[in-house]
Amino acid sequence: MSANPGEFNILGQKVVIRDPAEAEVAAVAMKIVNEKVEEIRSSRPLLGPNQIAVLALLEVAGSLVRDRRSIDQYREELDKRCTVLMGEIGKLNA
Repeated sequence: MSANPGEFNILGQKVVIRDPAEAEVAAVAMKIVNEKVEEIRSSRPLLGPNQIAVLALLEVAGSLVRDRRSIDQYREELDKRCTVLMGEIGKLNA
C-alpha cells in the first residue's frame, strides 16, 4: 500500500479508491489476501505465482462461503424464533 490510504498497487497497476469506507475495506481485504499468499508461499515453495494466487483465492472464497452459510443459518433460526415469539405474544394479547 502507498502513503495515500486509498491508493493501492495491484499486480503493478495503481488503483485509487476515493471513498474512505471502501478504501478501508480494500485495505483489510488486501491484508487478508497477502497473509494467505505468504502462508501458501512458505508452505509450498515450489508453486508458481499464479498457482499461489489461485490457491489463496480459493481459500479466501471458501471462507466467505462458509461464513455466508453460517449467517444464513443464523438468520433462518432467528426468523423461526421470532415467528414463534410473535405467536406467543399474539396469544397473550388475545
